[in-house]
Amino acid sequence: MTKRIGDCNFSVNPETAASIHDSGIVILHIGNGQLYASNGTGARVWRGVEKQLSLEAIADEISDAYQIARATAREQVVRFLAELERHTLIHREAQS
Repeated sequence: MTKRIGDCNFSVNPETAASIHDSGIVILHIGNGQLYASNGTGARVWRGVEKQLSLEAIADEISDAYQIARATAREQVVRFLAELERHTLIHREAQS
């Protein structure tokens, strides 16, 4: 059975290299040579994954930083994490 995204932690795929800039982030998937880019919010989510923060902690940070509803922030973080996972930029790990 696959764990729901909210029940998991994530880690950065070691085959990636990221460059965070004032305007956002660029991620290179070294394994397949693909480049991905996102805005500043995506960079915040990526940093959260790098720090191995929980989905809830990342959503709290986004909510606070952009003064948006916590539920909205969580929904957007879930979508972005799912995209990162779909492109194998991050890996899902079951929480202990």
